[in-house]
Amino acid sequence: MRRLAACLLGLALALGAGTARPVPLSDNTVKLLPSKFRLLQNIGPMRYTGTNRYTDPRLGRSFGFGASGISLTIYVYDFGLRGLPDGPDSVAACEQFERAKHEIELGGNYQNVVLRREVTRRMRDTADAPLAREAMYEFDRNGIHATSVLWLTAADGYFVKLRLSLRSEVADEIDDARAQILDTMAATLTARPRRPPPPPDAGPETSIDFDSTADPADAALWFTYAGELLRVSRENPDTLPPCGGPLVPGFLAELAARRGALREYLAREPAQRTSAYFSQLERIDAAGFLDEYVWHYLRNQSRDNLPPAELDMPAFETFRQRELLAHAVMTGARVRVNTVRALPLDPQP
Repeated sequence: MRRLAACLLGLALALGAGTARPVPLSDNTVKLLPSKFRLLQNIGPMRYTGTNRYTDPRLGRSFGFGASGISLTIYVYDFGLRGLPDGPDSVAACEQFERAKHEIELGGNYQNVVLRREVTRRMRDTADAPLAREAMYEFDRNGIHATSVLWLTAADGYFVKLRLSLRSEVADEIDDARAQILDTMAATLTARPRRPPPPPDAGPETSIDFDSTADPADAALWFTYAGELLRVSRENPDTLPPCGGPLVPGFLAELAARRGALREYLAREPAQRTSAYFSQLERIDAAGFLDEYVWHYLRNQSRDNLPPAELDMPAFETFRQRELLAHAVMTGARVRVNTVRALPLDPQP
């Protein structure tokens, strides 16, 4: 941390740590209002530099720390929510973590943003230490290449979010910086009584919502579709919604799910193949264009950017213009995930 403090002169200004209002110090702690937490003024070489109070009371306050350019900002707020359970794995805490990641990846004045790591972190080397979600980034801002770490947890009814930024040339100091920061925060958070977590939800981990307008005779086919969709998505957990909610499948999961439902349809006796939609899907598959069909109509726009090389999209477009101009895509079932996606626990505190 000594070299870290010596090498980072000017980084807080360059990375835009925010406007802080200096606060007179009467003792060696900082009141992390609106919570009842108190934090030491010094964290390693860093010293408390001031606070920001936001106009929207749901956003609470932020507290700046720095030394010779290192930038650390701590945010304490409740987002207008009550009864927050402690820890990082409630739906509310997960959503705040994803919101903060989104701000880094898309909302800030950053370039070349790369997510390097995403884990759950013990805040000190004890089995009962508070846990936090952690995301480590590299990015460029104002001509400076930087490493930035985000931590988020909840304690005593408040979200506690931390942002640390430092130059890439001293990135090997990140472990020492993290250890000092999180150990100090752990001492602060454990000074307040822990709030017991809510009783575990006895409901199912996933649920299936069927389209009430779909043909009831197709219900079994759509049930197969939903089961296959969930199977493929579980094999690729990064595609599951991080905080629960509707499952938005990628191309491979959607293709596997439609193929699974179509296989079940084709296994029926010819007299029982009365579904208008699946009969049309059968014709598309027989023409050799089911993959292209799924890519064109059903791919995930946020994740599926380039079609696989084996797809013949020009040929499919010719087929589509000839055979599918009046075609209506159907999805008779939707999958909802009812659990928060846990991040792997990093063994290093």
